[in-house]
Amino acid sequence: MSAASPGSPDSPDPGPATVPLGADDAARARRGPDWLIQELSEFDAERPPRLTPGRLVAGFLSGALVIALLGWALPWATGASWAEIGGTLASLPLWALPAMVVLGVGALVLESLTVRAALPGSRWRPALLGHAASSATTLAIPGGSVLGLGVLGWILRRSGLALPLIFTGIVAASLVEMVITSVLIPLLGLGAYALSSVLAPTGIALPGALWAALVAVLGAVLALALTSVLLRRPVLAKILAQFGQTLPEHLAREILMQRDALVQMLRRRPLQLLAPTIGARLLQWIALLAAFEAVGATVPLALTVAIFALGRVLSLVPLTPGGAGVSEAVGAAALVALGVGAAESAAAMLLLLVTMLIIPLLGGALAAVVALSFAPDRRPAR
Repeated sequence: MSAASPGSPDSPDPGPATVPLGADDAARARRGPDWLIQELSEFDAERPPRLTPGRLVAGFLSGALVIALLGWALPWATGASWAEIGGTLASLPLWALPAMVVLGVGALVLESLTVRAALPGSRWRPALLGHAASSATTLAIPGGSVLGLGVLGWILRRSGLALPLIFTGIVAASLVEMVITSVLIPLLGLGAYALSSVLAPTGIALPGALWAALVAVLGAVLALALTSVLLRRPVLAKILAQFGQTLPEHLAREILMQRDALVQMLRRRPLQLLAPTIGARLLQWIALLAAFEAVGATVPLALTVAIFALGRVLSLVPLTPGGAGVSEAVGAAALVALGVGAAESAAAMLLLLVTMLIIPLLGGALAAVVALSFAPDRRPAR
């Protein structure tokens, strides 16, 4: 492909924005455009983003809803009483709970490697602490994604990273998460569901699996399509030009600079960005298989992928932390429909909850304490 001519929409800004990421991925970000520093100045605050009373109430109500759903919906969906479910949980093999803990911690660590890959030159510890605290915030607070990203940015800033680098890294890691969790996994689930129906037709339909996956894939594909369009330099340049006098020229130029940094990172580091998060989802699927093994359930391999994908789709609904309560009830109902015992189905979903929710919440709480109390503040003097 021939190089774009100077001044064309596809040509990068001839100023500092043209520093190649291949030589030093962080060089451009370290220049620190003034507008971005002003926009992200809350990352330089002495304390992390605070929970408002409304968010605290929402988190409390969300947790109460999880308990209510698990207490009522899980027995209703399976037909098993809590006495039967408790008996099955009490008879689990000794390795079951430790395995869930190890797999949950492993998934959290792998996800933090994606964050670190999106932040060239960063240390592993702040990436792990920031991601864990951010994930816990996002899970615990309905609609807490923005707050979680604020916590992540604050912890990364304390580690000494420049604000533009943090901005580009957070956007890159978020796009990776969207592609894998919202597109790839639902598509794999649909494919596995269709394959299982062809290889071993049983006439059994997973509750809501088809429509939930289709809706999730459609929404994610539309979001990705819109994002890809906005990331095209000519399109973004035209949009910025439409603002005319309301947007200063230097601000538009610096927005394009951050776009160039993001696109180059996505092009140069696809494996480093994608592989850890894919590995994390693989560990979570293995946790599902281990839960089935612990309760003695036999489920066709393809359908385990479909059930896992259905759970991840339901987790995207911000009604409860990570879709907890809803995912377990629907997943247990699917297992009962496949012939697994009622108490065993409920116990398997509760065991998986350790990996998917309990470990991220506890790990995030511990990470927040460490970041606040023990992590050194390496921010440059202000």
